[in-house]
Parts: sequence; structure tokens; C-alpha cells
Amino acid sequence: MLDVFAVAELLVSHAVRTHGDDVDIIGYYGSYAQRAAREGSDLDIFYIPRDGADPPIARTFSISGILFDFWAIRWETMEGFATGRIRGWAFAPAIVHHAKVLHARSEEHRDRLAELKQRVADLQKPEARPQMIRRALEAFARVLASLGNLRLACADREFTDVRHAGWQVIKSVLECLALANRTFFDRGLRDSLGQLDRLRDRPADMEPLIDSIATSSDPSCILDACEQLALGTRGILRKLQDSLPAEATPREQFHQAYPELKDTLRGLLAACEKQGPVAASAEAWRLQSELSSMLAQTERGAGDSAFNLYSELSSVYRQLDLPDLMQFSPEQSEALASQAKLLDEKLRQWLREHAIGLQEFGSVEQFRRSL
Repeated sequence: MLDVFAVAELLVSHAVRTHGDDVDIIGYYGSYAQRAAREGSDLDIFYIPRDGADPPIARTFSISGILFDFWAIRWETMEGFATGRIRGWAFAPAIVHHAKVLHARSEEHRDRLAELKQRVADLQKPEARPQMIRRALEAFARVLASLGNLRLACADREFTDVRHAGWQVIKSVLECLALANRTFFDRGLRDSLGQLDRLRDRPADMEPLIDSIATSSDPSCILDACEQLALGTRGILRKLQDSLPAEATPREQFHQAYPELKDTLRGLLAACEKQGPVAASAEAWRLQSELSSMLAQTERGAGDSAFNLYSELSSVYRQLDLPDLMQFSPEQSEALASQAKLLDEKLRQWLREHAIGLQEFGSVEQFRRSL
């Protein structure tokens, strides 16, 4: 049986001899690092170049049918793997977390890698929960994009596109749920499907839905399973979103905010006066959605206009009985302008009740005194 570490030692000695000052770390990850290697398992070896260096020692080869990857991972890339900002959180952190060092140019570089390992650990702690849930909400946009591509593929009746888009939905869902659960998979996509129990919060029917997406030959069945998987995942994320504490008090959220809102209101009134229905609709949407989102953050810890339906962010707006500007047809310019002015009156009153300054000044002298 081939001794893969004897091969690794050849690579290390060659790299140190030829480019030692340009190589900070040489290590390995994957099944051997996790003590899960089987006969014939490949060995994933990497090196971290010195900042600014580019030693030409990377290579991919096989010996006796066993694959060896020896590739460069720069420090900034390793940091991206540790946080999941590069290649996603579901899989990339495992490279850093399981990395074993074969050579370090100094203890300082060994410690630098250890710090990245700690970054991975920190993002799994309870303290990181709000941050990771917010990232999961942001990542859901990729689920919707993949689902949109799947619908296009089904309309075109191109089955390879259907299967491809279906797997993209699965991969995007795994990323969302891994972030929301503050966990990651040790191996690639194939092996992760056997580790779904790591996702404490996941759709109850996740396994059979993935089976349908991966094995069905019926495009409509694949589309239906993907839509159910996406909706189930969104339901999980909504519950987690609602569990977060408020991000800010009304004073913190609206400090110095009124002048910007007032400027949007002026734009809406100007559009109504000019009988510009499209511009009026845009300004009404902008004013109401921005204000609703700001108010929502005084009640919950995460409001994401790219993730949420408007109604999911409007509870405080409705509680304050503020006018629903988007219910009005833009052609009803007089009524829309009247409701916008009513919104301004109620908003000003609410801000005063919370002792939040309007930041309005009648003259430069008044502004100077405020400074």
C-alpha cells in the first residue's frame, strides 16, 4: 500500500529546499486529517505562500492511482474559508478547521493558522447566532435565483438544465441552513447528504425532497420538490429571524433620520403635483418600505427587505396606524398626497413622544447654536 505521507514528505522537502523563505505553512486536510481515510483515498496538501510571494510549486498528480493535490492557498483565502465568505460556510471552513501542519516557517505562522481555526470556532458559538442568522437570510437570495433558473429550464423542457438547477437549489439550501445552524460539513456535497442530522433546524421532509430532486426523471416533480424545499427552508429562517432581539431602540434607530425621510416625502408630493404616476408610485414605495423597515428593527433583530415580504416587516407601521400609501393608485394623486401628509404628521408626533429630535432649523444661526 502506498505511503501517502512519504510522498508528502518529498513535497515538503522539495518546497522548503527550493522556496523555503516564500512558504509560510505546508499542511493537509480532508479524510486523512479527519482520520477517515480509506484505502485509495487521495491526499489534499496545501501550502500558504508568504504574503506577496508566489512560489511555483503547486502540482496535481497521481501515483499508483492515488490522487495528490498540492495547491496554494493564500492567507486572505484561508481567512475567507474560515468565515465562509469564500466558497460558502457549508463546506469551506472544514479546510481550515481540520488542517494539520506538516511544516511552518516559524511559530508565528503556526499561530496565525491557529487564529483562523479559532475564527471558525467563534462563528459556531451562541454569541455568533444573530450574525449567522442574518447571513442565512442574505444567502436565501441564492435559493430564489436557483429556483428561478429551474423554472426557466422547465419551461424550456431541457432536462439537463433542470437537473443542474435542481442541484443548485439543494446546494443553496444547504448553505442557508448551515449558516442558520452555525455548523458546517466535514466533506463535500456528496458526503454532506449523509450528515443532515447536523442541521438541528431543517425542513422535516428535507431528505425525501432531496431524493426526488436528485433521482426523479419528471421535471414537474423536481420543480415541486425544489419549491417545497425552498418554502420549508424559508419557514425555518422566518422562525429564527423572529427569535432575534431588537437591533435598536427608537432613539438609536431614528436619531437624525427624519430629514432623510422628509426629503423622500417631498419627492412624493412633487411627483403627485406633476401627475407623474410612475414616479409617485416609486416614491410611495420607497418612503413606506424604508420607514417600515426602520420601525421593524426596533421590534426584532433582523429585517431584510431582500428576504422578507413587506407584510413581514410592517407590524410596527400598522400598530402606529400609519397610512398605507402603496394601496393608493398613483393616478389618485390628490388622495395619495393627502395620505402622505398625514403620514408625516403622525411620524412627527411619534418622534416627539420618544424625545427624538427632528433636526429641523429655521436658520443658519439656529443650526450654529445647536452645534
